[in-house]
Amino acid sequence: MTATGRIMFDVETSRILQILSAEIYDSPKAILRENVQNAYDAILMRCTAQDLKVEECRIQITVGNGVLKVEDDGIGMSEEVLRQNFWKAGSSGKRSELAQKSGVIGTFGIGALANFGVCTSLSVETRHIDATETLVSSARREDLKIAQECITFDRVVNTRGPGTTITAELDPSFAIDEKSTCDYLRQYVRFLPAPVFVNETKVSQETFDEALGGNDTAFEVIKTRGVSGGNYGGTLETAVNAQSRVRVRLTNLTLSGNPLRGELYLVQQGGQTLGFRNLFGLAPIPLSGQYGFGGFVNLDILHPTAGREALSRESIQHVTNMLNLIESSVSADLAPTDHADQNQQFQQYILAQGSIALAGNVRITVLPEKPDVKLNQVATYEPGKSKLFYSQRDPTILKRFASEQANLFHVSQTNPRRKLQLRYLNEIAKVKEVPDKPIVDRIAASKLGFDETVFLIRIRAVLLDQYLMPDVEVEFATISHGVAFQVDGKGDTLRVAIARDMPAVKVVLEFYRSAREAFDPFVQDFVREQLYQQIRDHVPSSTKLGRDALFRRIQQNKELFRVDYSDFGEAESLLADYLAGKVEFSEVVRAVGGGGRASIQRQEVRRDQVGTVEQEFPGIIEADAVTAPPATNEFEAAPPIMKEEVKTDMKVLTVSDPHPKLNNFQMFLALSDRLNKREGEFLHFPHTTKVIWGSHRVVYIFTDATGELSLYYDVELREPLGAHETGGSMFRTTTIVTADRIYVPVPKELEKAFQIIDHAKEFFVRFDTVP
Repeated sequence: MTATGRIMFDVETSRILQILSAEIYDSPKAILRENVQNAYDAILMRCTAQDLKVEECRIQITVGNGVLKVEDDGIGMSEEVLRQNFWKAGSSGKRSELAQKSGVIGTFGIGALANFGVCTSLSVETRHIDATETLVSSARREDLKIAQECITFDRVVNTRGPGTTITAELDPSFAIDEKSTCDYLRQYVRFLPAPVFVNETKVSQETFDEALGGNDTAFEVIKTRGVSGGNYGGTLETAVNAQSRVRVRLTNLTLSGNPLRGELYLVQQGGQTLGFRNLFGLAPIPLSGQYGFGGFVNLDILHPTAGREALSRESIQHVTNMLNLIESSVSADLAPTDHADQNQQFQQYILAQGSIALAGNVRITVLPEKPDVKLNQVATYEPGKSKLFYSQRDPTILKRFASEQANLFHVSQTNPRRKLQLRYLNEIAKVKEVPDKPIVDRIAASKLGFDETVFLIRIRAVLLDQYLMPDVEVEFATISHGVAFQVDGKGDTLRVAIARDMPAVKVVLEFYRSAREAFDPFVQDFVREQLYQQIRDHVPSSTKLGRDALFRRIQQNKELFRVDYSDFGEAESLLADYLAGKVEFSEVVRAVGGGGRASIQRQEVRRDQVGTVEQEFPGIIEADAVTAPPATNEFEAAPPIMKEEVKTDMKVLTVSDPHPKLNNFQMFLALSDRLNKREGEFLHFPHTTKVIWGSHRVVYIFTDATGELSLYYDVELREPLGAHETGGSMFRTTTIVTADRIYVPVPKELEKAFQIIDHAKEFFVRFDTVP
C-alpha cells in the first residue's frame, strides 16, 4: 500500500534577508544607495508628471543615533504600489510608461525587504501626488514571516506634501556615521541636479565640467561637428590644451536613428571611466583605447547587474562602440593641427589603424640645418636638393649625407613617432633611405681648371703643415646624393674626394680669381670648418701616435725659446711695483725665483691695446659664407681659426654683435707673449676649451684631441670677481692664431673682468703643459 501526500514550500526568512542584502549587494551601505536611488526615481517621475524642474526637489538623508532616514518630495506611493511593489520583493512599479519616460534608474524590484539585512525595523510614510491622505506602514525584522500579515498599515489625514520618508533603525553591527555616508554616496549622487543632503552636508549638484577641470581655459575647442559610425551618431566637441591633451564631449546622441538621452564626457589620460544613468552613478566601465580616455558616460541604455557591482555586457559594448567612433573622429580633428606632432596617442592610433596619411603634420628633423619640418612638406622641401632619410645614429653617415646639396631626414629613435615617420617617408613621400656608400666618380686632373688645381694643392699643403698629415691624396669628384666628402683609405694613404659642385668650394675659388690675397686664409677656413669633421679621426693629433709626435714637436719648439732674457723685464717691473707698495714681496719671489715653467708673469692691457675683430681681421665675419657642418658634439676638439698673415698689437678684441663664425663670443683675450713662444704650437692643433673661474682666478684648460695632453693658462686678477660669480664649463673652441698672437674667447660672464675703461688693467698669469 502506497501512502501519498504533499510537502509545504517554505523559506527561512532570516536567510532570505541575508541573501538580499549581503550576497546581492556589495556592502551594507548599498542599502543606503538603494533608498536614495528610489527617492531620486520618485523625483524624476513627479517632475515628468507635473512638468517640474528636478533642481526644485530635494533628498534629505539623516544619519545618527542608530537611525537612518531618507526623505524625498517625489511622486510618492499609492496604496497599490506600497503593497505590491515596496513591501513585495520581486515586483517593480518602475516599468510603467511614466517611469520609462522619466528615465528611472531601478527596475529590479527588491523593495523594502533588502533593508532588513542591516536594520531591525523599517517604517515608511508616503503620499502620492494624487492622494488626499498619507499612508504609514512599518515592520520589525523579528516579526517577518512569509505569507503572513506582519506589516502594519494605516491611513492618515495630514498636511504633508507629496513624497516618501523611509526610517530605518540600524542593526548595531552596521552602524553608519555621517562621514562614511557622505564618502560612500558621493560616487552615486555627486552629479544629480536635485540637491541631496546628508544631515547639513550637500553631496550633489556637481557638474562633469567641474569634475574634469573642463572650466579650465587652457582647453581650447578646435572642432565641433556631427559624427556617425555604425548605429551611433551625435555631436562631437574636441578640445585640446597647451600640452596637446584632448578633452571630448559627445552629445545629441542617436542609436539606430532614434534619440538617445545622455552624453559622454572624456579626457585623455583621465583615469577610470564611470557609468551613469540619468546622472545617477552605476559602476565603472572597463574601456580600452589608444588615447586612454577616461571620465563619465551618462546614458539611458546603461544597465547594472543585479548587485550593481558592474554594468551589463550589452551596456559595455554600447560604450565601446561609441569610444571607437570618438577616437576615429578625434584623430581626424587633430590631424590638420600642430597637436598632431605632440600627441603620442594620436600617433599611436593612426599607426595602429594604418591611417598614415593623417600623419602629415607630424614633424621630422632635416639635416644639416636641423629644422623640424612637417611630413607633408618633405616631398616639396627645398626642391633644388636631393632627399634621403636615415633611421640610425651613425655620425659618419649623418655627416656624409647631410650637406648643402642634400637634405637628410633623420628619423626619430622613439616610437610611435619613429614607425610613423618611416611609413610616411616610404609610402607617401616616396623618399629613399641612404645607401651603404655613396657613388663617387673621381675627376681626372686633366679636366680641372687652373684655379681648381691650385685649390687642391693648397689643401694638401695645409693638411701637411698644420695637421701633420703627409700621406693624403686630395681630388675633386662627382659624388651621388649630394654628399660633400668621401674619405677612405688606399693602403697607407688617405684619399679625400671633394664634391666639385660644393657651394663652399665655389666661394673659395672666387677669392682665387678676384681677391688672391684672401685665397690662402679661405682655404685654411675651408679645411678647418668643412673638411676637418670628415678627417678628424685620421689627423695625427687625434691619435695616440700623433699625440706623442705632437708632444715631441712642442718640446722641440719649446727648447728654441727656453732662454729668453727679454722676459726678465717683467720681473724688473714687478720689483718697481713692490718698491712702490703695489704688490706683495711673495709675488716678486714667485716671479723671479720660481725657476719653473709655471712661474708667474705680470700682464698689462692698456686702453690703446683694445681693438675690434672687424678692424684687426677684415673679412673674418664675411668669411662665414663658408658654413661649418653641424658637429656631433659641439665641445669636441676643433682646430683654431688661422690668421697667420695678420700682425696686431691688440691684447683684447671685441665684437659688436654675436656671430656664428665666432661661436657668438664677443670678447677675445690675447695670451701672454711667453706662452705664445713656449707653448703656442700646442694651440695650432685641434683642442678643446674649458674655463673655470672664481674669486681672483680664471683658468683656461686646453686639451688635445686625444685627451691625454693639456695646457693650462691661469689668470690671477687684481680685483676679485663678484661674490656669486663662480662657475665653469666647456666652451666651443674659438681660438684665433695670428702671426704674433693667440687669442682665446672670454665667456660672457667674464667680459666685465677684462674690460678696459680708463686706465690700464693688470693681472698675473701662469701656464704649463701637463702630459
